[in-house]
Amino acid sequence: MKFDSITIKNFRNFEDISIDLTNKNILFGMNDVGKTNFLYALRFIFDKDIRKQNFNDTDYYKKKVDKPIEIIVAIDISDTEDADSQKLRAKLKGAILTDQNTVYIKVKANYDEKEMVGVPVLFWGGDIEELEEMKVHGTFFEIDYVFNVIYIDAYVDLYILFKKNANTLLVNDKEQDKDILESINKTCDDLNSQISGLSGIKTFEEKIAPEYKKFRHDDISVSVKSEIAVKGLYSNIVPYIKQDADDSLYPTSGEGRKKLLVYAIFDLLSKEEEEKKINIFLIEEPENHLHRSMQIALSHILFLDDKYQYLFMTTHSPYVLAEMDHVNLIRIYNEDKIASKSVLYTVPTKFKSQRKMLNRGLVEAIFADRVLLVEGPSENVLFGKVLSEINPFYEADGIYILPVGGFGFMPYYQILDALQIDNIIKTDNDLRKIKGKEEYSVLGFSRLNNYIGEKILPDAPIGESGVEAKRKLYDDNREKLDKIRNEYSLYLSRCSLEEDLDEVIHDQMVSYLPDADGNPIAYLQDAKNNHMVELVEKLTTEDCRCIYEHYNFACLKEVIQ
Repeated sequence: MKFDSITIKNFRNFEDISIDLTNKNILFGMNDVGKTNFLYALRFIFDKDIRKQNFNDTDYYKKKVDKPIEIIVAIDISDTEDADSQKLRAKLKGAILTDQNTVYIKVKANYDEKEMVGVPVLFWGGDIEELEEMKVHGTFFEIDYVFNVIYIDAYVDLYILFKKNANTLLVNDKEQDKDILESINKTCDDLNSQISGLSGIKTFEEKIAPEYKKFRHDDISVSVKSEIAVKGLYSNIVPYIKQDADDSLYPTSGEGRKKLLVYAIFDLLSKEEEEKKINIFLIEEPENHLHRSMQIALSHILFLDDKYQYLFMTTHSPYVLAEMDHVNLIRIYNEDKIASKSVLYTVPTKFKSQRKMLNRGLVEAIFADRVLLVEGPSENVLFGKVLSEINPFYEADGIYILPVGGFGFMPYYQILDALQIDNIIKTDNDLRKIKGKEEYSVLGFSRLNNYIGEKILPDAPIGESGVEAKRKLYDDNREKLDKIRNEYSLYLSRCSLEEDLDEVIHDQMVSYLPDADGNPIAYLQDAKNNHMVELVEKLTTEDCRCIYEHYNFACLKEVIQ
C-alpha cells in the first residue's frame, strides 16, 4: 500500500491544492502556511474523533460556505501481496473492481445554514468519477475499521495521555491478579468504613438531618459514606522515571524525558492495533523540548523503525531529519495563495554511509528561501562574513550558504529546484591534466554544461594550465558565462576562490597575513579553512563591501537581493 496524492478544496487556508504523497511525508514551511491544517485534512478522513466534531463555518476557505469542503486521498494498492493492501481491498469489497489498483477516499461536507454545521460524508472506490458512499454505523464509518490514526501534537500532555489510555496499557490478565484485586477490594471496604467513622462525618450527619426536616417532616436520617472503589484504581497513578543506579523515584518533570516517554506510550498503543488495522502516524513538530542529540535519536527511530511505515510529519528542525531516506519532502508556501511543491528524496547509493552528513546540509537548506551553494568551508567562511556586513540579518531573511564538500552540487540543487527554492551555484574554474597527454580537461566548463543540460561552453581540452590559462579561457568565453549567470544562476570563478579574491583586495591580504611572506594566495591554499578564518577576522566593512560589489563575487549580490 502506498499513499499517492491528496487534493484539498475549500478547507481552511487551502482553496484548491493537490500534493503528491508517499508513505513517509515531511511538511515544512514558514509558520501559518497551513502545515497543521494539512494534517487536519487527513484527520477528517481517517480520524473518527475529529470527524464526529463536524465542520464549522471557519473550516471553509474564507468562510465560503456556499461551496462544499472536499478532501480526496488516493492510495495505490497494486501490490496484491502486501498485507495492508489486502486489508483495504477486503473492506472495499464491491466499491473497487479487481483490475482497479488505486482507491480514492473522499470526505465531502456541504454546509447546513440551519444547523450551522457541515456534516462530513465519506465516499470511496476505484473510480474517482463514481465513488460509493461509505456505510456508517453510529459515528463509525467503514474506514474506521481499517485505519487507526495516531496523532502526536507538539505539546501532547504525558499525564493526560497516560490516564486516557491506562486501561489499554495496564491489562490485569494474570491469575495472581485476582488475589491482588480481592485484597484491594477488602482494603477499599476497610478504608470506606474508617472514613465513614470519622468524627467530622458523624457530626455532619447529626446536624444535617434537623436542617432537612425544617423543609419536610420526613422520618429520615442522612448518612455520608465513602465509596473508594476498584473502578478508580488507575485514577491517580502517575508515571515516574527511576534511575538504574538509584532506588529513589523522581517525577518525570523534564520536558524532554516526558516527550520521549510519550513516544514510547504511543508505540505501545500502536502495537495494540497493528494486527487488525493500518496505523497512520501524524506528528507535529516532534523537536519541541528535545535536545539536539535526542532529536537525532528520534530521527533514527522515525525513519528506520518499520512501525512508522505511514508517516506525515511537520517540523522546523534539521536534526529530526538527520536519518531521512525514501521520504517525500513537501514545501508549503504562501505567495498570493497557498501553494506547494513536493519531491521524493532518496539518499544516493554512493552516499549511504554518509547519509547523516548529506542530509544535514540538505535539510538546513530546505528551510531557507534562497541558497548559495559553494565548494567548501573557505567559501562558507568568507561569504558569511561579507553577507553579514552587508545585511547582519541575512540568515533571518531566509538566506543560507551551503558548502557541498565531497558530495558535489548535484544532490542538493536537484532537490532545491524541485521544491522551487531559489539556489545559486558558485564553483571553481578547474582544469585537470589528462593522463598520458600534455592536455588539460576543462572541468569547470564541463560542470556547468552538465548542470544546464546542454553544451553551451566549449569542452575540448586545452594545452596549458595555470592562472593565466584559466583567465584566458574565462575571458574568451565571458559573453557565454555572463549569459549563464543571468539565465541559470551559475557562477564560475575566473580561477579559484583565492586567486579571484586576490584580484579584489591584494594589498589588504598581504597586510592582514604577515606569515604569508607576500604570497597570500599560496598561504590561503596551503591550509584553506584555518588561514581563511585568519583573514576573515581582519576584514573591514569596507573590504567586505569591495568584495560584494566586484564582478568576481556577483553571486553574493544575487543571493541577497
